[in-house]
Parts: sequence; structure tokens; C-alpha cells
Amino acid sequence: MCGIAGAFGNARGGDVVGRMTACLAHRGPDDGGLTRLIAPGGDPAGAFGHRRLAIIDLSPLGHQPMFAQSSGERHVLVFNGEIYNYRELRLELQQDGVQFRSTSDTEVILEGLIRHGARYVARLRGMFALAWWDSHAGRGVVARDQFGMKPLYLARREGNVLFASEVRGLLSSGMVERRASPRALAGYLASGSVPEPLAMIAGVEMLPAGHFAEVTVANGVATCGAPRAFAPALEGSGRPLVRDAREAARMVEAALRDSVQGHLIADTPVGSFLSGGIDSSVITTLAAESSASPIDTFTIVLGEAGFDEAAYARAIAHRLGTRHHEIPLGGGDMLEALPAALRAMDQPSLDGLNTFAVSRAVRERGIKVVLSGLGGDELFAGYPSFARARRVARLWLAPDGVRRAAGALMGRRGGRAEKIAAMVSEQTPARGAYEGSRTLFGPRALLSLGVVPDWPRAGDAPPNFTMLQQVSWYEVTGYMRSTLLRDSDVFSMSHGLELRVPFVDRAVAAASMAIDDSLKMRQGVNKPLLIDAMGAKLPREVWDRPKQGFALPLDHWMRGELYSEVERALLDPVRVRRSGLDPAGVAMVWSGFLARQPGLSWSRPWALFTLVRWAEQVGLEGGAAEPAEPQLLEA
Repeated sequence: MCGIAGAFGNARGGDVVGRMTACLAHRGPDDGGLTRLIAPGGDPAGAFGHRRLAIIDLSPLGHQPMFAQSSGERHVLVFNGEIYNYRELRLELQQDGVQFRSTSDTEVILEGLIRHGARYVARLRGMFALAWWDSHAGRGVVARDQFGMKPLYLARREGNVLFASEVRGLLSSGMVERRASPRALAGYLASGSVPEPLAMIAGVEMLPAGHFAEVTVANGVATCGAPRAFAPALEGSGRPLVRDAREAARMVEAALRDSVQGHLIADTPVGSFLSGGIDSSVITTLAAESSASPIDTFTIVLGEAGFDEAAYARAIAHRLGTRHHEIPLGGGDMLEALPAALRAMDQPSLDGLNTFAVSRAVRERGIKVVLSGLGGDELFAGYPSFARARRVARLWLAPDGVRRAAGALMGRRGGRAEKIAAMVSEQTPARGAYEGSRTLFGPRALLSLGVVPDWPRAGDAPPNFTMLQQVSWYEVTGYMRSTLLRDSDVFSMSHGLELRVPFVDRAVAAASMAIDDSLKMRQGVNKPLLIDAMGAKLPREVWDRPKQGFALPLDHWMRGELYSEVERALLDPVRVRRSGLDPAGVAMVWSGFLARQPGLSWSRPWALFTLVRWAEQVGLEGGAAEPAEPQLLEA
């Protein structure tokens, strides 16, 4: 796990990449490297930079940028992530005659790319963002894993194609203007995170998950081709769906056990987040069973009634014999940590403070790798959107025109009615349920904030998917990718901590997608597939209770310890305008929250607060305006 940065093109002699790499030092405190790229004929072609968090092969042989042993400096790679099947891939390459000098997964990737080309990335099981350069061909490749676990931002400036693990890395280059993208701003307010492939900074884009792009350099000028897909996040099994509960349970347990064992590969101790819910309990149980020594587990302890699950986590830890650590977190603690948490926020987000807090505590105890239960809800029907899709499906019995007319009427009312309108106005129940669940500010609310309600909507789920498969597709490619995975990466890496997510694995996803909808939901049981597979290994009180979900008591804190901090930001017209918002509209949201206006929860003012603070922090140059140059990534 690391931070990468670079530039294809003239790159101003590598100074630009040096600044970008230094900005990402928090992601890789163990080592750093910088190398210039050479084009055919020996001309400069850019530079790669790397910051290393040493997890596999802690020796200097894992240093990056990495050069291929067999070809001198012809092939260069920078890589961020972990590959869990690298040992199998290494054996294959050795059988082809490759001799390795390190035991790192980075060298396996590099040798595989040299022999098989860019599409070799489809063989990689894990999380990654990478850049590869072939000096003889004058060609480079950038790529990102199929789920989007690792970020890779791109920008084109002055004949260069720049890339970095974080937006702030690109900003530190001095070549990217600090102006907001109006479509990204609208997308952020609509959902609570910037929707991929946009970034909040105009002219900066995220390489789409599961894609690679080729970059050529000629006469010092870099050109980036259109991204090409190599693997979807979810795909159908191509076989009849499993309807036998016992067979389904065996499939799920086998896939999860295999994934967790792969995610434990490290040359440094691996800990586990343990919230007390089903997902983290399942991952921690399998990790403890597979580990030769007791693992460390970490739980946030909240004092507010209805939010704390510490007792359940304690029961799991006791049963498994883990070294358990409880991290107290109250409103005062959050106020004290807030400046550092906001500095760690690479883009504004509604989520992630809990990850920041627990990651800091884990790293302070000397742990560099931690497992998380993220992804269980998306793949095993744990969110309300799954049940909502079944209820919404009944509305599709009404004539299409009647349903859409009702949606349009409700949409004009604003507030909570806009969410209902989103549910009934979409093309399918699955999309309607997802949009209704995840919409933060609807079109009317955006206009009241001075924001044009225009942002790129995600594509439609594959039509051959079942209804619950479609909901999983929207959750995985939407909320999980643009909010949960992105925030987990940036907030854990702000402390130099590698966060691994065994649920977000192609074998686990394949098992989930091979099982019939009828086994994924059962009256009174949350995530029955996981319970059937793993329930016997968990204390009954962990799974035989209503789903709680881990959330911070921000509603309470914003009326208490965080009140002054939030109000100062939201009622300052200068700060609000800098973020691209209308001060009057923002003030109305804040006053409505304080008055407990129906349908106006903590999430709306908090999203506005993080946006205002982020804009101030990055020195946003007032308002939002797209650059004149075309987008880097063509459709």
C-alpha cells in the first residue's frame, strides 16, 4: 500500500513529480523514490514518484519505482495496493523462465505486464492502481482494480498527463487550477460524495474502476487514449442460480474463507476492525481461525445510547481470544480531532470520520494492516434499499404514465417527497430503490443552494440481472465505490495504515451473484446468507437482533460539542460563496436542521459543512468553472 504520482510528457524536468510525491508522504512513510522516464531515442518522457508503506517484502528490494531486472531501465512500474494471488502468478512466470530478485507482489506485476501486456491486469486479484512505462515503445499504461478500491486521478496540463493517488497530489504540482467542477459539485450534493469519474477539481478525473488507459509520448507531448474495460465489478454467473440453502451457505463460507486467507498475506501483523455487527464479526472470526497467533481487534466505543455496539464486539473478541482494544470517542474527542480529520479529507465527503478515528488508534498501536467488514451489506442484501426494491416493485403494476405523473407531482413538493419521486420515476424498481435511498439533495434543493442540478448519472444495471442483483450493482458501483471505498482509502492512509476489505473480492462477489434472490432475504433475519454460512460461529446476540449499522451520533454532536464549529462555517457568507453555494440557501438548511424540520437530518448540513471547510482548506478560487480544454478521458 502506497502513494503514487507521475507525469507522462515534459514534466518540467521532474520537479513537478517531486512535489506531488512529497505531498503523498503520509501514504508511504517507510520509503520514497523518484525516477525520470526516457522516450525512444533518449529524450525525456516524464517521471514517476512513489511513497512506500512496506507490507510485503520489507527489504530494499521492494523499493519503487521498480525497474525490470531483465531489461535494465526499459520497463518502470509504480504500484499502489496489494495483490492476493501474486504467489500463484509468480509460479506461472517462473515456469516461463522469469527469475525474481525480490518476494514482492510489485515485481510479479511488472514481469507479468512485460510478457502479457496491459490486459495482464485482469489476472490480478486484489486492490491496485498502477502506472507502467516501456521506454522502447514510448508507451505507458495506467490501470485501476475492478472494484475501485484504490484511487487514481488524472489531469492533462501543458502537454503532460499527470496522475496521483489523491487530488491534493495533483494540486501540489502547481499545474492544476484550484477551481471546482460544477457537475462534480452537483453530484456531491446529490449523493454525499463526488461521483466517479468526476473529481471536485475541474479538469481532474478518476480513471474508471476496472479500466486501463494507454499513454503515448512523442516529442515531449503526452496523449491519453480512451479507457478500456478489463473487468466489471459484478457479472452474472452464466449458470442457473443456486436455490438450495445448504449449497449456498457452503459456497459463501468457502469464498469468504479463501478471501480472508489471501487478505492475511503480509510480512507485518494484521489487525481487524470489529464493530460488533455481522460483517466485521464474520471477517474477524475467519481471520482469527486462519491466524497462527492472536490478532488485534479494534472497536470504537460511543457513549450515546443507541449507537454503541461495544458489548457485542467484546463478546466476539472474548470468544475468539483476540487482543481487544476499545477506543472511546465522544463529541469532545471529535471536536479535538476535527481539524486533522478535515485536513485528511482529500475531497469533501459525508462519510469517513469513524474510519479516521479508528485508523489513528490502530496505527498508534503499531499495526500497519487492518481488515474491515466493508462490502457485506452490498453483496448480501444488508441495506434497506434491497427490501425497498421489493416494495417499490409493486408500484410498477400501475400504468407507466400514471406512475411517472405521480413522481413528477411529488418531485415538485421538494423535501422527503423528492426521494419518493425518485423511487417511482426510475426505469426499474432496483434503480428507484437505490436512488430513493441515496439521494441527499434533490433537484429543487440544489436550486435553492444555487447549484444547477446537472451531474453524470451512473449507467443502468445489466438487464439480465435479477432485481436484488441489480440493487447490489448500484450499491457496489455507486455508494460503495464513490463513498465507502474512497473514504476508507484516504482516511486510513492519512495515518499510513493499509485497510483491506475481504468482502470486496471477485470470488466472494461471484458466489453472491450465483445465488437466487429467494435466499438473500428472509423475514426477520438480516443477511440470511451470511447467517446460514457463519452464524454458528458467532454469538447469537450478534446476529439475532435488528440491523444497527455503525454510525457516529453526528445529529447529537452538531447540536452540542460541534455546534459552534458548524454554525461558524455555514453562516459565513464569504466561506460559503467560495464553495460555490448560495449563503441564503445554506442558512435555510442549517436553521431547518436546528428546528428539527421533518425530513432534514444531520446529513444535509454536515455535507455542506465539509464542503465549505474543504473549499477553504484547498484554497478554492471561488465558485465553480470548467476549464476550456476538453476532458482527458474520452467516452
